[in-house]
Amino acid sequence: MLVSLSNEEQYRAMNKPIREREGELRLKGGLVELRDFTSENITKSYLEWLSDPWLMRFSNQRFRTHDLNSSRAFLHSFAGTENLFLAIWHESTLIGTMTAYQSPPHGTADIGLLIGVGFQGKGFGQDAWTTLMNHLLAKGVRKVTGGTLRCNSAMVSIMQRCGMRADGVRVSQELVDGVAHDMLYFAKFAS
Repeated sequence: MLVSLSNEEQYRAMNKPIREREGELRLKGGLVELRDFTSENITKSYLEWLSDPWLMRFSNQRFRTHDLNSSRAFLHSFAGTENLFLAIWHESTLIGTMTAYQSPPHGTADIGLLIGVGFQGKGFGQDAWTTLMNHLLAKGVRKVTGGTLRCNSAMVSIMQRCGMRADGVRVSQELVDGVAHDMLYFAKFAS
């Protein structure tokens, strides 16, 4: 007897997370693999990303000082929660990070993305965003959200190309180099 699977069932079957051991999440995209971020990922390069003024120009991380201890504290803040802190890998190179702050009672997840110096503009961010967003929607999250400043055109493009729709605007919300910019919010609902 033949069994026909819906598109959603086919997606879930093909994109089940790979777990090497209990608790370790691994998601494969077309270009990247997303894995749980570990203390071994807190490298000199990672700390340099967090301290790079150009890379952090649209992030509120630019107002913080990052070191080994603050990075370990951030990593440990995810322990025992539904939230995800993921390393983005291309081949054997750590190229960025993602977060997903989940609210199971509301069926929502808000995701964020950082692509390291030298890795932007190559499709890695788009692939990572799509991979995590689709994983969350497939596992039952009803709404995935993200936000960025209007002046962060690369991030706006990623969210729009992933099929997210405008979900709100906070006018003149944050300052970048003394100029006020709108905060744009995007969302994609489970179908």
